[in-house]
Amino acid sequence: MEKKKIQVLSVQNIPSPYRVDFYYYLQNRETEYDISFLYTAHNEDNRVWTIDETKLGNTHFLDAKVIKLKKEMDNHYIHLPFSIYRKLNELCPDVVISWEYNPAALLCYLWCVLHHKAFVHGTDGTLHSERNSGKLQRLSRRFIIGHAKTFLASSTKAKEKLMAWGAEEERIFISLLTENLEAYHRIADMANDREEKEPMGLLYVGSFIRRKGLDLLLNSLPYVKGNYQLHIVGNGSREERDKLMQQAQELGVQDRIVWKGFLEGEELLREYHDAAVFVLPTREDCFGLVLLEALGSGTPIVTSCYADGAYDIVEDGVTGFIVNPENPVEFAEAIDRLIGDPARLQEAGRRSIELSEKFDYSVTAKGYDAAIAHAVEVYRASGDRG
Repeated sequence: MEKKKIQVLSVQNIPSPYRVDFYYYLQNRETEYDISFLYTAHNEDNRVWTIDETKLGNTHFLDAKVIKLKKEMDNHYIHLPFSIYRKLNELCPDVVISWEYNPAALLCYLWCVLHHKAFVHGTDGTLHSERNSGKLQRLSRRFIIGHAKTFLASSTKAKEKLMAWGAEEERIFISLLTENLEAYHRIADMANDREEKEPMGLLYVGSFIRRKGLDLLLNSLPYVKGNYQLHIVGNGSREERDKLMQQAQELGVQDRIVWKGFLEGEELLREYHDAAVFVLPTREDCFGLVLLEALGSGTPIVTSCYADGAYDIVEDGVTGFIVNPENPVEFAEAIDRLIGDPARLQEAGRRSIELSEKFDYSVTAKGYDAAIAHAVEVYRASGDRG
């Protein structure tokens, strides 16, 4: 008689292209579990994403009420999934992986307790990205982390956060946040002529919101001694763009900047190919997937110490530098150390490709497998509810 597979349900707010691709990979392997996905909404109004809907296999959506709270550096969205309990009853999974500390996560935990199912707490957040959490947010973290038996972290910094809140290290499993890097590897395999180009290309990819720190990057440009041209890929409101362009004009660096707008697909890949150095000056990022894209394309990186994924992606001093973005001289000096040394650029690009292997789906999936196996083992061995 064929053994029945464990039924796993992963619950999040909205689908994102990088996770949809990875989840598609998880669903199409031979494992001891079947995994399905539940999203509380289709999208949020600050996301410009193209989702490959052919990869949304065994995926369910709720029609949650979404409340937007305007914050200083970014907007915050609260999803109120009133029908989630009914949906959980309908799907009746053996294991629920619920992400972060929102109302859906709390309801998922309570459902698992009442129905004697295994619960896994997943998180992208870090101590830095969650440093300004409010009282209710801290209470939900204390409750979920204090009661969960198994944890799934998307970065080393996310694991550190869980441990700081009391999670036992042996119960935490890391599945590094990742995306399909095949196209970026194709760029890296092309002839590496970056060191021969003048001016040297700098590349920024991201939005214009304050959190991303593009203004900090502009502040550093007057201190860059080498010959460079900065391509800015991304978009924002007219007010955000005008403010940044005015800042560039006042700093005397406007002639060194090309504003490319929002790009994707082959156009974006071309930007990575042509860049000598990728720059990310963010004030806060719990990961920073653009760093992974740069890594996969063999592009050396100068990144903010507040991009928490940098500590898994950048080999500091080898494939790039992790610096304080609020120190413009330090940021500029890191850029000069790369663009002023063609041999360093070439070696950094080569090493980047080697490091990108740990973000391959076959590697990152091991964290999911281990977390699910641990949750089932704990549940079956002890009878604990959750």
